[in-house]
Amino acid sequence: MKEKFYQRKGFLPTLFTTVLIIAVAVITDHYKTLFVHETGNIKIFGGLGILLAFGLLLRWKYVRQILGVFSLIATTGITFHIFNVDKEFILSTFILLGGLILISYFLIVSKSIKSYIGGK
Repeated sequence: MKEKFYQRKGFLPTLFTTVLIIAVAVITDHYKTLFVHETGNIKIFGGLGILLAFGLLLRWKYVRQILGVFSLIATTGITFHIFNVDKEFILSTFILLGGLILISYFLIVSKSIKSYIGGK
């Protein structure tokens, strides 16, 4: 009997990472005033990130590496942004940084996601 996709090893961490990526993309797109002034601009992952997040669940080739690079770039950018942010945005920016660090960890280091993506 063929194994269901949700019974594979590493499905739950992959699903958690996908939800985090979609949440970061939607929140930074629609609620940017949590992180910058109204005239500012911040967008992490965007529409391409949401598409790649679904590709992560569908086990597309190289999607883990692409999203890993995107998340590392975003983590670096938000880390530099923390040094220049106003006091009113500190808490939300640190929460965003924590989410990006979690995404980076799961995409780059987690063996369960590697086995889910690479498994046959």
